[in-house]
Amino acid sequence: MTPYIGNGAYSYADSTAMLLQSIGEEVSPSLIEVLTGVGLGGLWLEEYSMLYFGNWDCAPYTGIGKALEMLGFTYTEKVRTRDADPSAVLAELRADLKKGPVVLGPLDMGYLSYNPNAQGLFGTDHYVFAYDMDDEYLYLHDPAGFPHVGLTLQQLIPAWRTDCFSYRPEAYQCWMAPARVKTPSEEETYEGALRYFKSTYDDASAYADQNGVPQGRDAILALAETIATEGVSPEMRGHLAHYLFSLGAKRALDYTAYFQTRDPELASIKKRQARLFGQAHTVLLSEQIQALVTTIRELADVEAEFRDALFARLA
Repeated sequence: MTPYIGNGAYSYADSTAMLLQSIGEEVSPSLIEVLTGVGLGGLWLEEYSMLYFGNWDCAPYTGIGKALEMLGFTYTEKVRTRDADPSAVLAELRADLKKGPVVLGPLDMGYLSYNPNAQGLFGTDHYVFAYDMDDEYLYLHDPAGFPHVGLTLQQLIPAWRTDCFSYRPEAYQCWMAPARVKTPSEEETYEGALRYFKSTYDDASAYADQNGVPQGRDAILALAETIATEGVSPEMRGHLAHYLFSLGAKRALDYTAYFQTRDPELASIKKRQARLFGQAHTVLLSEQIQALVTTIRELADVEAEFRDALFARLA
């Protein structure tokens, strides 16, 4: 395996790793990312002609807790409705921060004014590690490259309310107070991860059948067919070039490393997937549309191959 060390959009995994480090627990963000199960499967949003790699109801806001539990930690998670009183929300957060740091998210990046690119990031979800608060600012480490920055409380509320995230009916979600209650062996964690991965696929299939939407291989093929017939719109190009393919490649490499010594076949599939993500990014940027369509179709086949191999392990 050719390792990759570098940046990636791992805000929730990085923030969760910082939360664990605050109690003296060193856990790799790459391991946390894998254990969340985010990135397995495929979701096609017809309304927006947009693909995401993941399964229905398998997102960071559920995966963080799953990863912590598999690693042997308890934690406190809080969430409110969008119409909650902002002053009460801030008062509760202030009290929580006096006890210890907190992971907040999803936040709308467009409101994170300490980021010089914020104005172009409205609608992008993000997670941060908050450690202090005064009458004007929330102080935090942002894994996107901004340690020890301040976000005004006026900006925090709309960012944290997440009005633009249709997939989240709730708001003001956060995680805090992790505590180790058991030390599972690597084998126990691995077996738990496989069962969790399968459950996300099962839930996705049930949701797809009930709602008549494509998932997995079919969702990825929907992207290929859209590009083949309609080309790549500017919005789609931005999503693919700045997010989907590069993040997909990094995630696939982390899954490759996780499976490497445990299941060489699953590792090999994920390694091929990582290469295909990189190839898709390359041909997209060089505007080789037919090659892009072909590569995405190959990604669809590899996703189905991984799902089938995973299910075979748990038959």
